Amino acid sequence: MVILGIETSAPSASAAIVKDGKLLSEMFLNVGLTHSVTLMTLIRQAVEGTGMSVDDIDAVAVSNGPGSFTGVRIGVSAAKGLAQPGEKICVPVSTLEAIAYPLSNSNSIVVSVMDARCQQVYCAVFDCHNSEMTRITQDDAISLDSLCDMLKTLDKDIMLIGDGTDIAYNYLSSEIPHLYKASPIFKYQRASSVAMLAENKIRNNEGVTSANDLVPSYLRLSQAERELKKKKENE
Repeated sequence: MVILGIETSAPSASAAIVKDGKLLSEMFLNVGLTHSVTLMTLIRQAVEGTGMSVDDIDAVAVSNGPGSFTGVRIGVSAAKGLAQPGEKICVPVSTLEAIAYPLSNSNSIVVSVMDARCQQVYCAVFDCHNSEMTRITQDDAISLDSLCDMLKTLDKDIMLIGDGTDIAYNYLSSEIPHLYKASPIFKYQRASSVAMLAENKIRNNEGVTSANDLVPSYLRLSQAERELKKKKENE
């Protein structure tokens, strides 16, 4: 099974090829360029670096949110475009689940956090033990105060991971003494994690879909939609 992983949910972008549980290649950029400019080049380099072509890919996995509205949309659109001609299967992967994946063997509570602006974070909580990830919460967009209240109920060591780690740690550490930050190397989302998780989902026949049915998961309205809704409520 050859899987192409795509990750564009935040400022960084990456593409990876996984075959039968082995990471063969991964291309990663975090230089501030728009994903519409960089993504297809990253995908081409990740595929060609393995000596394969797009025709050799069996499945396309993509982080379908939450995250940047534009970034998620670009990643999902690319996945649909690559999968549709050959009717390849698609696997949507939670961005927050992919963020937590590198710590699946940490024997701790892992909290994936992404900066959602306006004193909010996208977050999900996992109990990670012996390479198994058990969800404690579903993906959500919540305030830092709400996150603090939730984490206070947990009595195990808590590891923050993701691009919202510093924001969350600075806000929460005085209230939660058993709170720790993952290594900075895990700060950014990676397509390799997306592809690895997708392989598990395919094996378990979980969440596999077609290109036509692949959709983003935004969790909340965009800023423009929120402002429009607020304007209508005030009329």
